[in-house]
Amino acid sequence: MSTDDPPPPALVKALSAVTEAQQGARVDESALARSVDEIVRWTAGSYSQHAGVYSAVRGVEPGTWEEPLTQLLLATVRHQIAVGRAPRPVDRRWRLVDIGAGSGRDLVRLALEPDVDAVGVDNAPSLVSHLRTLLAERGLPGTVIEADMRDLSCLQSGTFHCVRNHASLHHLPLVGPGLGMDVAIAESRRVLVTGGVLYVLTRAGVGLEMRDTGEGLGPRPFQLLTSSTLGALLERHRFAPLRTEIVQSRRGGGTIDWLLCLAEATA
Repeated sequence: MSTDDPPPPALVKALSAVTEAQQGARVDESALARSVDEIVRWTAGSYSQHAGVYSAVRGVEPGTWEEPLTQLLLATVRHQIAVGRAPRPVDRRWRLVDIGAGSGRDLVRLALEPDVDAVGVDNAPSLVSHLRTLLAERGLPGTVIEADMRDLSCLQSGTFHCVRNHASLHHLPLVGPGLGMDVAIAESRRVLVTGGVLYVLTRAGVGLEMRDTGEGLGPRPFQLLTSSTLGALLERHRFAPLRTEIVQSRRGGGTIDWLLCLAEATA
């Protein structure tokens, strides 16, 4: 699969079915579920095939615009614990799961925090291998699991203080309860303690589309979200927003609008 190849017919059909459903057309639920699965399968395969390019593009240091977001995440979780909104960790290290850990750049950054027990999750096999090697080479603690963000059954319920979803949720379609993003957010709520923090950074906008981000990875499916669509999604799964804002980054001479949300897991 070259980055210059057109999307395969199965992916085009899946994207079309999801788009029709989002626009209000009646689509058979089983066919819609298969379409979501196809989008997830293709995206994971694309990242796995281009794992080397992706890791090289991401580099080893967080971007200057991203470090303040990491600091905000850390401060928010620590505040929730300090004021009793979230339970104190029994061993003084609170647990964080990084969904779509990808190149591992951010997982390494988080694993360096003395009070954080970081777990990385990704569904691209080549990236999982890369992540495990990266942590081992650096002698860092941390666990890496190959899993789909819609099925975190490998993780126990109510055992994490933070679920971090940095630029990965947007590869899942938003099609309503029981499918796609809704399942992923439900799983995030399941593994979080009450008072825990869900961190989401996703592309801002409207609709499902194929986008080439100019990083040598070719076009990939992106589900764009507004603050209202993300807010409604989180509310369906017992999250109360703590902070929502648009964050901008620069890439290739252009500006990218990101939607940032930190939300508290409620009872």
